[in-house]
Amino acid sequence: MQDSVTFWTEGGPSVGMGHVMRCINIARAIDGQDLPLHFLVNNERPVIERLNSEAFFHITYPVTGMHPSRLSGGVVVIDTKKDVSGQVRALKEDGRKVILIDNTSSGEADAVVMPTPIYRGLPVNGLVCGSEYIIIGGQFRNARERGTLGHSRPLKVLVTMGGSDPNNLTGIVLKELAEVGGIEVTVVIGPAFNANRSFENLKTGRWEKFSFVHNPKEMAALMSGSHVAFTAMGTTVFELAYMGVPSVVIGNYESDREDMASLEELGISKGLGFHKDILPGEAGETLKSFRDDPALWQEASTKAMALTDGRGAMRIASLITSMIREKTARVM
Repeated sequence: MQDSVTFWTEGGPSVGMGHVMRCINIARAIDGQDLPLHFLVNNERPVIERLNSEAFFHITYPVTGMHPSRLSGGVVVIDTKKDVSGQVRALKEDGRKVILIDNTSSGEADAVVMPTPIYRGLPVNGLVCGSEYIIIGGQFRNARERGTLGHSRPLKVLVTMGGSDPNNLTGIVLKELAEVGGIEVTVVIGPAFNANRSFENLKTGRWEKFSFVHNPKEMAALMSGSHVAFTAMGTTVFELAYMGVPSVVIGNYESDREDMASLEELGISKGLGFHKDILPGEAGETLKSFRDDPALWQEASTKAMALTDGRGAMRIASLITSMIREKTARVM
């Protein structure tokens, strides 16, 4: 398996689907280069269903497992927030090359990719980071070529809180948007949402402005048809930016505050803060500022589109294939 690539990642209701989708996008960038690819993933239904739909071979093995080398290829890409220093050490001892995505828990990895323009951590071995490494899927690049919306009313608003939305940020936002006029709202219900969650209590006289989409396969199309989006802190912020859509961001974690402030400094979003700290009416007032000030919206949209060229997955794919070539050359 010296010339194969393994993606070791996780997803589901507790951690969302961002890790899995990033790995899928990198795998797509590699696919077609005659390199065997497979995934090691946790046993969560949304993860398995997504990989099945993408036709990627996968094995159930959690990122906390300590004996991955027998299941892995010559290069292992790990995408998780968990501490994987022990796993990296075991892989390296067995001769594997290891790339970490958005994770600095091990100094023994061959490369660490931080796919963000706002990384503020300490330097680590093999670190690459910045806007050029933001991971954007092919569907977004194709959709962007078809153009973006100009400012108009009713303002098209997208609410997309990730694959799981563990803190029901969707419900928090919708209650406020029900009171805002001059908008149309599309709400994304992710594949790992709590099945018992209901928005029936939001049926008011203005309910007709809301439409719901369950587990869409083409998020790019929804984004390209939107002016502004409410989302959680995560990879979706950068996908929205690539499509020229300013975002209003809510943090699932207190640690998100600093990142939200950095994104606001870039001019591509407005941060509402940690979800427990949001004041009543704040989400609605923030949206009204975009609705009522075309210049504000246009400036944010222009800065968002300029953030990245959308080729981050391809650059990471090139890093992976260069490691494969290096290993093959050593064997020969």
